[in-house]
Order: sequence, then C-alpha cells, then structure tokens
Amino acid sequence: MARGRPRTWTPKAVPFGLLIALLGAWVFFVPLIGPYFRFGFDTHSAWEFSGKQWELQLAPGIAAFVGGLMLVTPQRGWGRLGAVLAFLAGAWLVVGPAFYPVFSSGTVSPYGSELGMALRWVGHFYGVGGLILYLAGYAHGLFTPRTLIQEVPVVPEPTATTRTVVPEQPVTRA
Repeated sequence: MARGRPRTWTPKAVPFGLLIALLGAWVFFVPLIGPYFRFGFDTHSAWEFSGKQWELQLAPGIAAFVGGLMLVTPQRGWGRLGAVLAFLAGAWLVVGPAFYPVFSSGTVSPYGSELGMALRWVGHFYGVGGLILYLAGYAHGLFTPRTLIQEVPVVPEPTATTRTVVPEQPVTRA
C-alpha cells in the first residue's frame, strides 16, 4: 500500500479531458489542413506556419490538447492545472482575434463568402473556444472540494393550541 496522501481523483473528468484534447487537436490542425477542403483562414495554402497562425491558433491548440490530456491523468493536481490551461486556451481563442491588431501589425480576416467567413470565425475561433471554455470550467468544478452539510431535523416548538401529551409514569411503592 502506498504511503502518504491518498490520490483523490474523479473519473468523471475523463470525458471532458478527451473532448478538450480533441478540440485542441482541431484548433491546431484546421489552419494547416483547412485549405485542402476550402476551410482555410487568411490563406489558401495548406501547411503554412505563419506567425499569425502560431499566435492565434497553433499555440492555444497545443495548450488545449495538453490541458485535456492532463485532465485524464489520475492525479488531482494535474487535473486542476489541466483545466486551467485548457480554460486559458479557450479564452485566448475567444478574445485573441479581437486583440491581435493591438499587439501585432495587421488584422485577421477570413476570405470567401459572408456565410463562409462566419463559419470560419466560428469553426476556427469563437465556437471552439466557447466549447473549450465550457468544458474546462465544468471539469475544473469537478476538482473543487465540496462541503457536505448535514441537515438537522427541526422540531417545532409547542404553542398554545398544541396539546402536549406526557406519558404516565409508573407508580413505584417503597
């Protein structure tokens, strides 16, 4: 038997970790292979590693993938850290495109029809980032310690209309 603190792990976090890892892999690979099926973002060529892609998609994809894998490990600390890492990746996917013009020169703009551009924004950033945020937040909640409160039954106090029944005491003779 192992010494020290017992490992407290929740297997309920495994599906969340796997989904986050799959979404992280999607975020990483879709800008690289998306142009093959006309789902590229900002470029028509596949497997192009631009600085814009690294900052906005590839790095958060790696972070979400690693965070999802950390949620699957049977150690509570790694799971909590993985949930936080995945949460940060999802948050960056949601707010990163809006802040990109602030810290970099240039803007992010998809190409194609208006429907195609909307699908690219959702499929590359906002939809995937929102799902990762939701799953990571839920998974992080699974690792939060819970306090159990034992309820004590409340006995009503007697009132003037309540009749109190006192059991008779047996008579003892000396």
